Amino acid sequence: MPTYPILVRTDSQFIRPLEEKEKFLKAIIYTPKLDRIHRYLWLAGLPKAARPLHRQRLLGRELVITENTDEHLVWHESRIFLRPLPDFLLNYNYWRETICPDKKLHRSSCGLLLSYAWLVSYESDLKIAKEIGLLPSGIDWLNWTTFLKDFLSHIDIDTLEQVDRRYRYGELRLNRLNSLYRVIPAVFSISNLIRGGGFMSSSTWQSSLFRRNFAWLLTVLVYLTVILSALQVGLATDLLKESSSSC
Repeated sequence: MPTYPILVRTDSQFIRPLEEKEKFLKAIIYTPKLDRIHRYLWLAGLPKAARPLHRQRLLGRELVITENTDEHLVWHESRIFLRPLPDFLLNYNYWRETICPDKKLHRSSCGLLLSYAWLVSYESDLKIAKEIGLLPSGIDWLNWTTFLKDFLSHIDIDTLEQVDRRYRYGELRLNRLNSLYRVIPAVFSISNLIRGGGFMSSSTWQSSLFRRNFAWLLTVLVYLTVILSALQVGLATDLLKESSSSC
């Protein structure tokens, strides 16, 4: 049996998964924010598979956990956000009894699982995935490849017609998603424009930007302080000279 959390908070409400299973599944599998701007996603990413986890690390990216599927595979500077794969998506019976009867849920679940076929392509990727909690620790390489082989036998890799349209794109740039949310009429709001919001709250990633650049900013501040102090000393010296000559 899958293990559900007790209480989940979405943007606008709290959900009790044990009592509201259907609502919970939609909240954690669907990508409504990306759906609203899907026709413009080509501006934020390429229609190709995401890179495996070992390549993400090779690029110097920090692998950051998010529980929001809208943010899955979204990247900003040296970070990429990844949504852990729910354990029930590795359960054949759960697929048959709960996911398959709902076409939209099935397509979205297939998309999320497909993204893990991209991310965990090699055994080294599986080690990384288990290390940071993206996949259950008990799964081994043989289990994973056997499961993926069966899953991919039901997916047309060329057309992806069985998969939600979001997953026709892999990695998406956060700054471009935010820009789209600020200018596209369907999702435009004054608050996004004025507060610098958009797809993802800027406080989520601007704080890390400040931390990474704090040492550099401090150095510049100290340097400017020294220069200003020197100018003040020089000015004071000139004033003293003028005062002495006038006496």
